Order: sequence, then C-alpha cells, then structure tokens
Amino acid sequence: MTVGPLEDHVDEGPERPAPEHRDGRPHLDERFPDPSAGMVLHRVLALSARTFLLNDLDDDPDGAAALTDALGPRPLWAQSAVGSLRGTGRRADRTERIHQSRVAMRRIRSNLRTFRLLLDPGWGTTLRAELAWYGSQLGRSRDLDLLATVVAGQGPDVLAPDEVARLLAVVDWRRAEVEADLAAGRSGPRRVWLTEQMTVLWEGPQFKAKAGRSATDVLPAMLQRSWHDLRGAARTARKDPSDVHLHRLRIRLKDLRYGSETVALVSGGPARKTARAAERLQSKLGDLHDAVFAVAWLEALGTEQQDLADAAGRLAGLQREVAAATRKGWKRDLKEVERRWRRWQG
Repeated sequence: MTVGPLEDHVDEGPERPAPEHRDGRPHLDERFPDPSAGMVLHRVLALSARTFLLNDLDDDPDGAAALTDALGPRPLWAQSAVGSLRGTGRRADRTERIHQSRVAMRRIRSNLRTFRLLLDPGWGTTLRAELAWYGSQLGRSRDLDLLATVVAGQGPDVLAPDEVARLLAVVDWRRAEVEADLAAGRSGPRRVWLTEQMTVLWEGPQFKAKAGRSATDVLPAMLQRSWHDLRGAARTARKDPSDVHLHRLRIRLKDLRYGSETVALVSGGPARKTARAAERLQSKLGDLHDAVFAVAWLEALGTEQQDLADAAGRLAGLQREVAAATRKGWKRDLKEVERRWRRWQG
C-alpha cells in the first residue's frame, strides 16, 4: 500500500511540575537558583534519551537493566527535581514501549529544533533527520496496532464475525512483517548511531556559549519561531481545513507544546497552561488523523483484495463518521491556544 506512516498522537505528560509561588513561578532547587539554558535543555534531552533507550530494546529486560546501570547517575540539573525520572522507565507492554520510544524521539526532535541556537546546527539537524527516519519505522508498527484496534473494537458494529476475523488476519500478517524488519534494523548501523547519540544526550551535548546564560533570559525568546510557524499553519487551516492542512497544524502544535513544557521548568504556570492548551488541540487533531488514516488504509485494502472490498468499505464508512465528528470544535480549541499564548506573552 502507498499509505504513509502515521505519527502517534497520544503522549505521555511532561515531567511532574515543581511547586509554584503564588505568581506562578516554580520553586527552583536551592542548588540551582538560576539554572542556565543549557542545564534546562540538557535535562529534557537526557530524560527523553533515557526513555527511548530503555523502551526500544524489544523483548530484552536483562538488557534494559544493564543499560540502566550503564547510564549512571542523572545529569546534574536533572538531579534537582524530585521524581525527575518519572515516566522514563521501561514499559511492560510491547505496544506501550513503541509508543514511549516514539514520544521520546518526538520530544527530542522538537526541542532540538526550537532551541537549535544553543547547539551545533549540523549535529542537531543530522540527529533530527535520523530520529525522523527511525520514528517512521516504528510508526509502521503503531499504524497496524491502530488498525487492529479499529477492526476489533468497531468492526463488530458493521461486520460479520468472519469478516472481522479475516481483516484481523491481514493486519496480523502485515504486523509480523513489520516486526521482522524492526528486529533486523535494530542491529543496523543507523540504529547503532542513534544509540550513540542518545548517550551523548544523556551525558551532555556540546553547547554553544549562549547556553551558559540564564534559562529565563534565553529560552522563552526562542519559542517565537514556534509561535510564528503555528500562526502560519493556523491561517492556512482556517482558510482550507483539509486533512493535510490540519495535520500540518498538529505538527506545529507539537513544537509549541514541547517548547512550552521545557520553558515551564523555569517560567511556571503561564508556559504550562499554553502547553496544555496546545496538547488538547493536538490530541483532537490526532484523533482525526487516525480516522483519516484508517479510511485510506481500508480503501487501499479493498482495492488490493477484492474479496475484502465490501467489508473494508463498510468499516471505512464508519471511520468517516468518526472523522467528521472529531473535526468539530477545532477552531474553538485553537482560539484557546492563541489566548493562552497572548496572555503569557503579555
């Protein structure tokens, strides 16, 4: 099929926020009353790298334990928050491990893009490209998990039991192919290079001199590009709310969200509220994208396998209804993102 991989929209939350002053500023660890921009970015990148490494080991719990030991103590700035490793551990379920690996890669890619002026641009660009490549590989598995959920969960509403079973058999067969490819790819040179770079992120990348300045002075200003990109995507989507344009808006929302979550570590409430508003709309558009993807996949399957065309067509019709329902209210949620941003920025 020619249907492309789908980016998973369900996300783990940001790390547990520190207690805040009445004015919304977080209480910072007394050892780090004024953390540098590099310290804050290192913390976010390191914890995401740890999440990725521990969850992308397939079915090797012994390897995960060894990797945990090899990573050693937390980076200096990461030590300043109670529970700062929350959510970075290895998950028991295979589907959840893939999800967490992809979440971590997206968070790294977004922060490398938003705060690119603090790092070597060539290295950051290359790492982002390789993370995008591997994310698309994992996305193939996630796509099939999504389709299995659609067929098993909603198929009985419009299909006979034997039709549900036949569709699930196709999904399972293609899932086995994808899993075999992933297993082979994990030992390939590109994936090995990614492991090396994740270790660099954990230990601390080489920052530019600007990263030594106060985080509160440097990081918020770097979000302006994310906001500018989001405004452009929003204008386009409002004029033409096609599936493609809404998907691009969702991508820009991710950058604003992840960047705001990073800034919230030192700026507190307003940044966090902006991130949450972006997350809500991102999730809504993710549900839409899931439904649109399922329709495209089922239509393609019906074209390729005529014996399944009728069953796939009926289930695709149900997913079109889901997509139509999910589209409602996105403009209202976008206005809330814009309101939160402007209130924060003054």
